[in-house]
Amino acid sequence: MNEKILIVDDNDEIRNIITLYLENSNFEVFEANNGKEALDFIKNKKISLMILDIMMPEVDGIEVLKDIGNDRSFPIIFLSARSSVKDKIEGLYLGADDYLAKPFDPAELVARVIALLRRSNRMLDNNIIKIGNLSWDKYKRLIYKNKNVLNLRSKEYELLTMFMTTPGKVFTKQEIYENLWQSYYFEDDNTIMVHISNLREKIEDNPKSPTKIITIRGLGYMLRKEE
Repeated sequence: MNEKILIVDDNDEIRNIITLYLENSNFEVFEANNGKEALDFIKNKKISLMILDIMMPEVDGIEVLKDIGNDRSFPIIFLSARSSVKDKIEGLYLGADDYLAKPFDPAELVARVIALLRRSNRMLDNNIIKIGNLSWDKYKRLIYKNKNVLNLRSKEYELLTMFMTTPGKVFTKQEIYENLWQSYYFEDDNTIMVHISNLREKIEDNPKSPTKIITIRGLGYMLRKEE
């Protein structure tokens, strides 16, 4: 495994025990002893999962979760000395993916980590469409070329995602226009040509000789299928 786990807990002993068990399961482990350290860490490093204590001085686990928000690509397991059903429900409603009350069995925590990562990875796979060197992350609404985010305007994004949903399908200019602009297409309107040209500038290695968005003369355009 090469998943990176961040443990956030102000108790050194608890962090050390969790780290030992996770490293024995071949995870790469990082530690933060408060919420501020955790927030600073994830700004600069990508992680696979966070184990987050709720009750910490200064910035607690609740504040960390609120700061991160829902726009995150990793699951979070809450740790807490509060063990009532009400506390667990509250933690899950706040956005945690799992909740484990202290004291806990470290082996159980590792099992939960593995289960969450398995589920998370399946969801990520379902949310990502790859066509050649293009990747569309539907969850984040981002499209990458060679892992670099493309700076797309709204209609460019809509146009490219339409192509990526059905690679190999030929779309007529009328279909494209009426799908994206929700209005009737006039033959002398060059809006589609302009958007196709702009999109090619961003995704093609050589826009003057496109190999991705292909013109099918007399019909329209299609995104070429790639293995």
